[in-house]
Amino acid sequence: MNKNICVLEDSEEIMELIHMILEQNYNVYGFTTVSRFMSGYAEINPDLCLLDVMLPDGNGLEVCNSLKNNGLSKNLPVIIMTANAGIQNMKESCLADDFIAKPFDIDDLISRIGVHIQN
Repeated sequence: MNKNICVLEDSEEIMELIHMILEQNYNVYGFTTVSRFMSGYAEINPDLCLLDVMLPDGNGLEVCNSLKNNGLSKNLPVIIMTANAGIQNMKESCLADDFIAKPFDIDDLISRIGVHIQN
């Protein structure tokens, strides 16, 4: 049975790319806004979340911390995707399991997802 991955990304091009990359091995559910993600992710029961940082109605770092501070999703692996060069600063203020810089290497993304979904 395929694992479920929720993706919170406002760029349709990046969302389509991620979906194409992952759809053969995972069930991929895409959200373009924080509000849609927060109202829909729990029904999906994801095995991993990929979150963009800069979103039209919020911030992926805040979403991550909200997930990690919730008893039901505190062990949910979260990977933050960002075009921001300040990843090191984000690591100190966010409870994410991993960070990946955009534009990302496809093999690197697949590898990181595999590591976190297996654990």
